[in-house]
Amino acid sequence: MFLTVRGRVCVLVGGGDATPPKLELLRRASASIRLVGADPNFAETAAAAGAEILPAPLTAGHLAGACLVIDASGDDRTNARSAALARAAGVPLNVVDRPALCDFILPAILDRSPVVVAVSTGGAAPALAGLIRQELEALIPPGLGRLAALSGTLRGEIRRRIADPARRLAFWRRLYRSGASDRAAALDLLDQVAAERSPTGSLTRITIGPGGEQDLTLRQVAALRRADLLLVEDGGDPAVLDHARRDAPRRGLVRTPAEAAALREELGRGLQVVQLVAEEIRQAMPRLAAE
Repeated sequence: MFLTVRGRVCVLVGGGDATPPKLELLRRASASIRLVGADPNFAETAAAAGAEILPAPLTAGHLAGACLVIDASGDDRTNARSAALARAAGVPLNVVDRPALCDFILPAILDRSPVVVAVSTGGAAPALAGLIRQELEALIPPGLGRLAALSGTLRGEIRRRIADPARRLAFWRRLYRSGASDRAAALDLLDQVAAERSPTGSLTRITIGPGGEQDLTLRQVAALRRADLLLVEDGGDPAVLDHARRDAPRRGLVRTPAEAAALREELGRGLQVVQLVAEEIRQAMPRLAAE
């Protein structure tokens, strides 16, 4: 979950080594920052960043109108005070390095605005989350943010020109794979897609052996990630479905003529369908599954 804090009051309880990075995090999110108990050596820097500097200790009045509190003091007594006041005020609290006191966790963040990737270990291993973020930085290019911003300006035009959701998704996939970074190139691609006949869908059968997820090949995992619709047998290995998109609908296997006709229609619309069947029942599947 991402919380919008632009222009909203966020209270930062300062004094510890974590105060400067938390202040910078809130500043970059365009929050209205109240810094309580700033180190004197840091107060001038914080004020230059637009923070309101307030004296310690934290009081209920400091929380008026706040949408969240971050305690970066590093002091156990201050942490306990922040927890008590935040609970009483109903304001979500994060206490740095004290997950037991937290209402929310601050993840390691990879910022390619407006694309933001958050990595969290639930507070158990923050250093590991940071290492994962560093690995992702090499995989996600800085220019991805520009492509995402371009997408935001195109959404209305795409919806007007391409009515079918499956074809719109096909357009977005082609746009992102092409790496087009300007509006003219994106609109040229839109003209091509809008003029094309509806793409042909595909039906991929994946037979799940006794090893479940462990038996999946890389090609099968790739098919699961692309799937627009999943046909799933009851009682399958739930870990297999973890490789599929969360927004891809799940349905039972095709067993009636009406269900077969509905599937043909969806394939005609260009949907990528994956059928997951257990090894022992694959011989009993309707003929459609093999077409």
